[in-house]
Amino acid sequence: MRVSQSYYVWCSIFGLVTVGGLCAEEAEEELIDCEGEAATTQFCLDKEEAFELRARIELIYPTLEELSSPPWEEEDFLSAVTDFNKGVDLYRDEYFGDALPKFKAALETFTELEETFQTTAKDKREAIDGLFENSAYEIAVSELDSLLEWFPEDLDLVRLHGEATQGQQLKPFVEELQEHVSTGNFLEVEKLLPQFPDGYYEDDILQVRDSLETHRQDTSFNSSITAAYESIEAKEWFIAEQVLESALLIRPNSTVAQELLAEVSENKRLDQVDELVKKMADAMNTERWEDVLVNVEEVEKLDINEEYDFTIVVEEIDELLALEAELIEYEDFDFSDLNDRKRQDIQLLLDKTSHLNEFDRTQSIRQSLEDTFTRYSTPVKVTVISDNRTKLRIRPGKEIGSFRSKTLEVLPGTYEIVGTRRGFKQVTQKLEVTPDSESIEIKVECRARF
Repeated sequence: MRVSQSYYVWCSIFGLVTVGGLCAEEAEEELIDCEGEAATTQFCLDKEEAFELRARIELIYPTLEELSSPPWEEEDFLSAVTDFNKGVDLYRDEYFGDALPKFKAALETFTELEETFQTTAKDKREAIDGLFENSAYEIAVSELDSLLEWFPEDLDLVRLHGEATQGQQLKPFVEELQEHVSTGNFLEVEKLLPQFPDGYYEDDILQVRDSLETHRQDTSFNSSITAAYESIEAKEWFIAEQVLESALLIRPNSTVAQELLAEVSENKRLDQVDELVKKMADAMNTERWEDVLVNVEEVEKLDINEEYDFTIVVEEIDELLALEAELIEYEDFDFSDLNDRKRQDIQLLLDKTSHLNEFDRTQSIRQSLEDTFTRYSTPVKVTVISDNRTKLRIRPGKEIGSFRSKTLEVLPGTYEIVGTRRGFKQVTQKLEVTPDSESIEIKVECRARF
């Protein structure tokens, strides 16, 4: 082996003549151990690659060797083993470059065998679900036997093997149910079917269930038609309608059930309309106006032949409710803030609702508003005392002049009387006029000079 030239150059640059032999020995040791600059030599590169290939093979080889009934040709496996063993011999003799082709060939074959095994195992495992879906339990047991040889500790495979075995054992049970269906012995089918475990022979069991359900539907339909005729005879339209709707769920295309249902629905509609008209009349008599509107709406939905016209009734009820709502708005109104515009609005409302006195539900509301409005619309006498030199004004209101005494008629509310006089400070006095109060006397005059 030859030491790198750069290594000696490095030693000579530093003048290490006395230790030159030491540098050479270290370089030789690094080359053998593939450390330092020696690691880049072809010898060391081959050694490292051969080591990695051997390690990769030794991870795969033992597992493949232990497989029983492997899914490959035996001669392919033996060929790879031969290449690997030759490579190991060359590796031990440190012919790493010669060992590489053997290891590569062995690794390639072992990898292909490993992939073949994994693919085969995967295909077998994936096929199990299809075998279960097709109720091919005998084939599933055989495939699972093979898989368990390779993966004896796989609990999922153990479970599937048990289920497939049970599927095999259930086949006579399925055949017995099918025999009862073919002979029309549905009592026995109903008895045995609940005992059959879920998840097995699903298509066959579904056919058994469908046959049983068809038998039940036929029985139920015939019973429903009989019950419908009984209800029609008793004029129990609602019950008859429910029974016939149930029958049509079983046989949607039954002409008999459809015609009976149409007849029953028409009779039921007419009865409902009559009942609603009676309720509407009662609601009107008892002044339940909201209920009248609800009844009208329900009648109009049912009145497909437009036999009734409640337009005028609806207009009258809407007007009554609107006027009532206007009256109710004033129940919480603060009449102490009553102004001329609001006073006119209330008077107009009282005028246009005079006819509501004939209804019990609105008479008290309107009367209460009218009484309160009358109280707040009745003037109270207020006598204002002054000094005949102070000019007075009432707010809201107008100028009332200078005088010693003047009596005014003032509506209930809150006012201010303002007095002014040249050379004197302005005075303002608050005046509270309450409804039904006695005559009020107030003195206002400017007495304080600037």
